[in-house]
Amino acid sequence: MLRKVSRVWGRRVMKPRQVPAALPVMQKRSGLTSVDCLTLAKGFDFLSKTSQNDEDAVFRLLFGVLLSTFDIITDIYMIYTYYSASENGFAVATLASLASNLGVQLLLVFFQTRKQSLRRMFREMMYALTFAKPGVNVYHVMLGVEQEVVSFASPKVEMFMSKGIKLICEAIPGTIFQSYAYLTGSNQSSAALFSLAVSVFTTAFTSTGISFDKELDQKGRDHAPAFYGYVPIGAGRKAKAFVLMFCISACQLTAKALAVALCAVEGGDTVIAYLVGEMLLFFAYKFARGDFWYWVPIYGVPGMSFSYLARLMFKAQVDFTAFLHARHPKELGGSYWAFTILSTPIIYFYFGYRYLEYVESEWKKIREEVVEWVNLKILE
Repeated sequence: MLRKVSRVWGRRVMKPRQVPAALPVMQKRSGLTSVDCLTLAKGFDFLSKTSQNDEDAVFRLLFGVLLSTFDIITDIYMIYTYYSASENGFAVATLASLASNLGVQLLLVFFQTRKQSLRRMFREMMYALTFAKPGVNVYHVMLGVEQEVVSFASPKVEMFMSKGIKLICEAIPGTIFQSYAYLTGSNQSSAALFSLAVSVFTTAFTSTGISFDKELDQKGRDHAPAFYGYVPIGAGRKAKAFVLMFCISACQLTAKALAVALCAVEGGDTVIAYLVGEMLLFFAYKFARGDFWYWVPIYGVPGMSFSYLARLMFKAQVDFTAFLHARHPKELGGSYWAFTILSTPIIYFYFGYRYLEYVESEWKKIREEVVEWVNLKILE
């Protein structure tokens, strides 16, 4: 019945209408036909459903800040656990990821406030050093603070960049270190597994939140409707889309982190060759297309440095979280994004197979040593 009604209304809407000789008088309700009323109603309904709910956006931002803070607490706890278990290498690696996040966050603050007063720069740097910068960024976005003339990015873009830095410098490396420690270390407790799960959940939620907020941005939909618009209309459908995007990001992160951890079992040289080879291939692709310079208006040596860091971070973010917004031509592009996503499971199964071979060879050596020891005891 519903299909029949929709087909009938569709024929009426698509039916060509004669152009009147004079402008119609619209003061009366009879000036609008039922088809016109239906079209207007559908249009208003579409706009109301596709526009983002501010309360939902604020909730996601605040929940993301709380989740990020909880992730930092679990990382600090794992550093203490590693030191207590005399696994100093894992502790230093996790601490280095936290320090690198702070360092790059300070660099972002410098670029954002380099033309402002020293007092403003010092205050923003103190926010970053005390891990309060995510909350400050959310506060500025909630207030609708406009971009200052001397700043190179708006508060919303700065918040996205800050989240991306945290993903690349802290969340993703921390997930890799904890995965490798859980596979090879002596600490395989429930607390270690819980901390690893929190890292995966936080990283996937942050990446999904960035993609989701950018997708529902009305300016982006108006400017590039061919790129934006993959999230369907309706609150329920939006929630389903967010959950599916989160699952894609979490699966990508888990597969990539385990692939790197399994690769690290063979040795550090193999990991370096694998990761550096991926980055060199990506930069060769960008240079061949003449697309190395980033779109942010920073020029000269600072612009080259910023372009290198931005390209590096976006590539790493796509590798580990399947960041959907990186499909944009100004970022990775659709072809290279698809190549990156499709190559991840292949690499994961390849290193997983090699890890099983490694474990089997180690068990074979242990069995041979045990048999040799037993034979010696029997001969004695």
